[in-house]
Amino acid sequence: MIRILIAATLATIADASAASPYTSDGGHQYNLVCTRDGYRLSSLYPVSRFVGSGAGTRAISQREVLSLGQSCDAFTNTLGYGEWCWANGGFRAEFPSGTAISFPRQELFCERPQPYESNCLC
Repeated sequence: MIRILIAATLATIADASAASPYTSDGGHQYNLVCTRDGYRLSSLYPVSRFVGSGAGTRAISQREVLSLGQSCDAFTNTLGYGEWCWANGGFRAEFPSGTAISFPRQELFCERPQPYESNCLC
């Protein structure tokens, strides 16, 4: 009986940690998928981003997919291409527009370690 209780508790903890979304410094939540090309973070809800400059600035609101590649490249449809890095304090993606998407105090985690993780240091 005790073994069954311990196994059920451990399974619940594992499921909860695997299902926990990543939260950006802007308060947006993302699910992580590990791919052979890198990481893909998909927002759970629409994210609004301002694009353009001056009178041409507009807000785009959509579910965001943030791709973090093996060569430390980052990409979203709204912000375009940028770079990403990680440090002990979390990880972040920076874009030429000056926009950054940061995930403080969080680590990228995949069941199978990614061999390029140490290449993208902040």
